[in-house]
Amino acid sequence: MATNTLPDTFFQQLVAKYETAKGDHHILFNGESAVHELISVPTGSSTINYQITLLKSLMHRPDQGSKDKNPFANPEPELTILANYKDEFKIVFNKYPVVDYHFMLVTNEFRPQSSPLTPLELSATYEVLQALKTQDTGRDWVGFYNSGDESGASQPHKHIQFMSLPSDFVPYSKSLCDSYTEEGYIPINTIVERYPLQDGNIPFAHFLAKFPTDIDEEGLALSFAALLQRTLTVLRENQATSISYNFIMTTEYMMMIPRRSSKYKQIGINSCGVLGLILCKNEELLDLVKSDGCLEVTKGVCFENTSGKAETDYDY
Repeated sequence: MATNTLPDTFFQQLVAKYETAKGDHHILFNGESAVHELISVPTGSSTINYQITLLKSLMHRPDQGSKDKNPFANPEPELTILANYKDEFKIVFNKYPVVDYHFMLVTNEFRPQSSPLTPLELSATYEVLQALKTQDTGRDWVGFYNSGDESGASQPHKHIQFMSLPSDFVPYSKSLCDSYTEEGYIPINTIVERYPLQDGNIPFAHFLAKFPTDIDEEGLALSFAALLQRTLTVLRENQATSISYNFIMTTEYMMMIPRRSSKYKQIGINSCGVLGLILCKNEELLDLVKSDGCLEVTKGVCFENTSGKAETDYDY
């Protein structure tokens, strides 16, 4: 039988199941050796916070998955938090997390990771985030979706990931969201038009929608469509060979970042990377990030900022 709403004890159950699976070695935690360094990079009148993490245990994670070798087709019971959510999804743990309690919302049927998120997928993501905000008051959580060949996606089966942010880390998306005092941004009616936010001081394209307090499934879908419209225009104008982007959601906003490349030189970058959380699996990659600079890494896998572009020029 499907679970249509998350229980008030969802996070409590998640923690208990995680600790059991970790203790029984069904979850193989990769974060013990992590060494973190926080860096604040000024750019114009803004600042981007980065956390660089040296994590040598990443070298032992399995290679990219395929449709034929699909860990989501029949996930281990020990990793399954909810086997049937809204008749469409299952909620399962990441078997090789680098942050405790990292889990995923996975479609029951195979859907490609390259497909846009549906209204139901968006609302389910939002409901999970709302439950986490209510039940786990000590952490800030994000949901993220790596879509397309150049996004840093590791599995072709459609899944949205959920992870808590470091306690002392404030992403630039949060700062941008907080700087905008009005609710909403999308066309609410024919008189007042509001558009996605983009910080002109940040050199790479990023499109953010701040939520009104009463956003519903339709509002989430309209927001996503507006961000995707701008992303597709950027990809077309830059003659991108694939539709690739990173999508990040919290209970306050959603953001989309069009992607040029999945790697900066030898280092892979996914949604967490473009948000400012950069993982290095050896000293050589750490030295590369430090010598070239975090901002250069992010710029290298994204496209140029489009602030100042007329809204009528976004033509999808």
